[in-house]
Amino acid sequence: MIVGIVNMYSTLYGCRYLIHAIQSLGHRTYVLDGVRSSHEDIAHAIKHSSVTHWIFSGSPTSVIAPDAPQVPLSVLGMKDKRIMCLCYSMESVLKQLGYSLKAYGSKQTEVFSLSKLKEHPLFIGIKDPMVMRRNHQRYVSSSAIHAHLLASYKGQAMIAVFKQTTLIQFHPEKSVDGKKLLLNWLQSSL
Repeated sequence: MIVGIVNMYSTLYGCRYLIHAIQSLGHRTYVLDGVRSSHEDIAHAIKHSSVTHWIFSGSPTSVIAPDAPQVPLSVLGMKDKRIMCLCYSMESVLKQLGYSLKAYGSKQTEVFSLSKLKEHPLFIGIKDPMVMRRNHQRYVSSSAIHAHLLASYKGQAMIAVFKQTTLIQFHPEKSVDGKKLLLNWLQSSL
């Protein structure tokens, strides 16, 4: 299977861990430039591609910066396409949907234990708590999106599902449990 990646980093180098993780799971990757492409171009490329699974990457850019690239909301719930948004891209979607983004005083970088709030196909074969890695400065309160929330950490939304789009506020490509979560997503109808 080919997995589409929309690279939200300014260079391809920033996306290297995600590309490597997908390839290590036995899949090929096709990368679109999410920084220099318009929303229309990204949505058109995804809609008309034979690739069914698309991941929008993280980014070190501040999602609230005036010129920050954003995930085109038109891809959410797109027929016959499965979308996953990681870290920065999750923030982009939630920001555009009107959720309040909160900021830490500094970037939070750590390996952490994440417990499931609900049973879900994403978690098949992953022990509880899951060990994940995060690197972000903004988040949405878990109480704000409780209806769609699958996992939270210290009151922060970490995994949610919205319009058939999986939103993840950490970097699954950087841990063993995270790679299993990616594999579960690729193998299920999420």
